[in-house]
Amino acid sequence: MSIDRKRVAALAVLESMGWIWRDGEWVSPRRAALDGDALVSAADDMLAALIRRADTLEGATEDADEMAELGVIGGAVEAYETARWPEGKIPGGKG
Repeated sequence: MSIDRKRVAALAVLESMGWIWRDGEWVSPRRAALDGDALVSAADDMLAALIRRADTLEGATEDADEMAELGVIGGAVEAYETARWPEGKIPGGKG
């Protein structure tokens, strides 16, 4: 078998296993799933869930456990927003 045929066969195996060629390197299926838009979308979904939970807790009584949970959620939301939008706004957004 020629080297070219072996390379073609090897590429077919890698691609069948979910590996992709990106920016000059092979990217594993796991990393590909976490990269880029998929990761940002998942993180934004988690942010929305945290904010919904915080809204629920704000309407609750001032139970110590609930207040502690609200504090943890607030810290997580603030840390995410700082990392996601370091200039304090969505690029191209109004504020």
